Order: sequence, then C-alpha cells, then structure tokens
Amino acid sequence: MSRTSALNLAWPHALTARGAAELRELREHATVPLALRRRVGVASLAVGAGCTTVAVELARFLSSVRRDRVRFVSAQGGSPRPERGLDGTAVEALELSPAEWPADVDAWWRLHRASSDAYDLTVTDWGATPLERICDLAEHSHVLCLVAPADRSSVQQALDVAAAIGAHTRVVLVAVDVQRVAGVATEMLVDNLPFPSVLLRHDRKLREGAGRGLDGVRMLRLGARVIDAAAGVAAPPVPTPVAQSVPGQAATPVSPSAAVPAPPSAPEPPAQAPVFPPAPSRPAPTPDRSGRRP
Repeated sequence: MSRTSALNLAWPHALTARGAAELRELREHATVPLALRRRVGVASLAVGAGCTTVAVELARFLSSVRRDRVRFVSAQGGSPRPERGLDGTAVEALELSPAEWPADVDAWWRLHRASSDAYDLTVTDWGATPLERICDLAEHSHVLCLVAPADRSSVQQALDVAAAIGAHTRVVLVAVDVQRVAGVATEMLVDNLPFPSVLLRHDRKLREGAGRGLDGVRMLRLGARVIDAAAGVAAPPVPTPVAQSVPGQAATPVSPSAAVPAPPSAPEPPAQAPVFPPAPSRPAPTPDRSGRRP
C-alpha cells in the first residue's frame, strides 16, 4: 500500500468540509516524527476479536504514511503466517518459533535485541492474551493496543484492564465490529471512553486475500492515536470523580476525633472504570517513566 493509496481509502470522507478538516488533522498526527524508537504491542482479551488483522493492518498503514522503518513481529501463533498480509510493503516480518508461544516475553526480547537498532517502530501481534499476562506485555511496550469485540461488556472489560495498566503504559482501545452490527450507540460509547479509542469495522474479505485495507478513515484514526501515544501526548486515564458538597447544604457536624487526619494510604482502585466520564484534556509531552527498558 503506497502513501497515496492509504489516504485514498478515506477520500469519500473528505467530501464535506468537516471531514476534510478531520483528515488533515489526523494525517498530521499520524506523521509526527518520533524522537526515539518505539514498541507497539497489540493484544486482545478474547479469541476471534480481530487482533492479528489489526496488528498487520496497523503495521502496513504506519509503513505507508511514515518514513520510519517498521518491523512486524508475530508472537501469537494462532493464525497461519499473518505476515502474508505484508507482501509488497517495506515492513520486515519476524516470527517467534512455535516453542516460544504464546507471549514469551524473554524470547521476544532476544529477537528484538538482535536487530532493534535497525527499526524505528516495532509492532508486535501478541494475539489473545490471558489476563494475567497483560501487565507483563504492557511493561515491555511503549504503547499497548487492547483489541476487543465492539459489544458493551467486552469494551467494559478492556476499559477496566486499561485503567489498571494505563498509569505506566500508554493504552489505545480498539473495538472491532466483528459481527458488523455496531450502530450509533456503539460509536458514541467508543468516542466517549476515557482512553484514546477507535471503532473498526471487520472486513471478512481480508481473509480471502481480497484488496487490502480496512476503512481508511478509521485506520487513520487508529494510526494517529497510536503515534500520539508513542510520542507521549495521548490523554492519561481520567481519575474517578470525587463527590463534592452542594452549595447551600448544611454542613454535617464533625466530632473532634474525626477531625484528626488519618495516616496517608494508597487509594483503592475502582472496581469498574467509568464508561462515560468527561472527555480528558491532552497533556503536554512527558518522558518515559524511569527504569523502563530502552
């Protein structure tokens, strides 16, 4: 997929002034230069969510619109050689041996260290990943794309996981409409999540070797959100709202013993992340946290 063809997939969206403005803004974000090499992991919490398709198409897209050297690593082993979808691109595809599946992070690091200097962006397909391994994968990624089916319960589960790991790793939520039944309500749900997120329409023809390319506008949104996160400008998790007193209400009497502050302690994480919090503001770029691997 050339630079031109990648953006031509989105041309119908540009027929309106608003659509054209969005495409220009998304393209600017998707092509922002990165000062450092970045690792992007793609993982799902359920089998059949479209994780491999998202990972392959993301690698193709980033290679087509950026000057970065892009590498794709298959670390899930569930589908037959997904790198076949990268034919005709400048993306180099690597594959962990079957003995090192699934999600062997140490084996991945050995593979990565052998040639990491030759690539600017590494996209790794971790496939369907057990919940207890997600934190491990997040520790080894600058950006983690969490792929989930586009139904409310699956999106809520992905949101809860993102809230648990998002303090240390930039997270992008990818809701895939596998059944192609998502409507306006699903669009609103995904658009109002407190993490960078995008809704993708599943294309069954990709399995049959048809013309490549998911929905151009949605892939452009995904690419822009991933690069924003890789550059450190993606919005952080929205804190849980704190109840505030209403003006005019009488203050509740406080006993002297209750006025003594309790020793500080770490707050308990919420059982569920809010689905419709206020939209977050975009913070200034921040460096990677200390102690992370380069």
